[in-house]
Amino acid sequence: MRLPGLVWRTIHRAKDRWHDLRAALAGYCNDRPVKLNIPGESAGYVHWRCSLKRGHDSKHRYRNAVWLPGGRIEHDPVAAPPGQPWERTGTPTVRQARNARRWHGEQSAARRARLREEGLL
Repeated sequence: MRLPGLVWRTIHRAKDRWHDLRAALAGYCNDRPVKLNIPGESAGYVHWRCSLKRGHDSKHRYRNAVWLPGGRIEHDPVAAPPGQPWERTGTPTVRQARNARRWHGEQSAARRARLREEGLL
């Protein structure tokens, strides 16, 4: 049976939030590099979460990717990368999806205005 897109996204968002809650209760840092899901504002993927324990002194780490809060992603390979027992899906949160829609709408409006100025639209 094929689920409608809205149902599928809702299920995966709920599952991701449940995994985030479980990770926070288990003592993981759980920081994520993608806060707003606006292209150019952050790097990484929406499903990345820091897999180190809360209060660590090093950079945040998801497998072989490391980042500082608000910083860019760097590749730092280790022999046995730490991981959380709960993997997230690539489904953005409601806030991330709303911010991405707003950003894309602003970009489309700016492109249309530029094309009108050039007489191409």
